[in-house]
Amino acid sequence: MDWSKTKTIFIVVFLILNIFLLSIFIKKISEPEILADTNTQQSLDSYNITYPADLSSASKETINETNISAKTRKFTDEDKKSLNNQEVRILNDNTLYSTLDEPYSLGEKLSEDELQEKLRAFMAEYTIDGDQYAFRNYDKENLTISYNQTYNEKPLFHNGSAEIVFELNNENEIVSYKQTMLEDIKAFGEKRRIITPLESLQILADSNQIEPDSEIVNFKPGYSTDVPISDYQVLTPTWRFVVEKEDKKHDLYFNAFDGNMIEFSKKEKELLE
Repeated sequence: MDWSKTKTIFIVVFLILNIFLLSIFIKKISEPEILADTNTQQSLDSYNITYPADLSSASKETINETNISAKTRKFTDEDKKSLNNQEVRILNDNTLYSTLDEPYSLGEKLSEDELQEKLRAFMAEYTIDGDQYAFRNYDKENLTISYNQTYNEKPLFHNGSAEIVFELNNENEIVSYKQTMLEDIKAFGEKRRIITPLESLQILADSNQIEPDSEIVNFKPGYSTDVPISDYQVLTPTWRFVVEKEDKKHDLYFNAFDGNMIEFSKKEKELLE
């Protein structure tokens, strides 16, 4: 008997067996997560709640996040001097209010991309660190355009200390704006698994926060203030869902750590609309 060949055969057989057992082990580990996703989807189907395909895709990966901390920026006379072609006042140390020397035209009948480009150009020239903000809302009735400050390209939701609001005239020109800002933004605390968008929807549906026969038309990750302490804030990972039913839309904000819906006061909503 050729023991050398026999030894090689045994090694190959054991290697194949180990690979087979490893594949079974990996399958058993992944099955509960796949089953959980399937059950969640079936539960949402029972409520007839629909959602975008990318929401389902975003729920397949495990994401670990931390809270973030930040300080309210106090503007100075040096900030005022850095802004040209406008008259700038500092309100309560932490709010810049600017009136432009000449109205800034946004043009007529622009596409959304063209309007965004015009606004980016304006912010680069007229505001402080305008590239740190992302579009939030265009209120044609009240003639305002609002931006949220961002961290790692994620918006800071409903935060009056981290926004720019442009005021327009009837000719679609920017005539003034208000700016607030957070600074020294950094990760805070230990990394933890966040609740996925699908899991969030099931919690909201089970608690009657989302009505049956609703459609989730948009969703976005961001942060909302969890602990405000004077000029200091702790912000927590948050999902924002845009929910539509019978042609009516509303926003829901969901704490991705503790699984609770975030309620903003009426005053906060009015200030940020």
